[in-house]
Amino acid sequence: MASQPLERLKSGIASLDARSIDELYGLEPVFEPGAGAGAGDAALGEFIELQCPWCAEVYGTHVDLIDHSRFYIEDCQVCCQPIEVSLDVSEQGELLGATAGRSE
Repeated sequence: MASQPLERLKSGIASLDARSIDELYGLEPVFEPGAGAGAGDAALGEFIELQCPWCAEVYGTHVDLIDHSRFYIEDCQVCCQPIEVSLDVSEQGELLGATAGRSE
């Protein structure tokens, strides 16, 4: 008889999904890449290659796609000069284009 409550508790714990566990412990939802991505889900970011407008070297960088279209300044990974990176992001969170220009 004592094993019935224990078995019931075990089966209850095993049936919890990630959302229930997060709510139970007051946790923020965790982004799992590729898990449950549906139409309209924006990617968190993307790895792209840019060409430095100062030294002409091509370098790779990770861009944030959450804020949609925007620009920011980052330093060239080769010559350390400031580069204005402009992103064009669709409403669905897809990267449409990226440009790099000199920042003076």
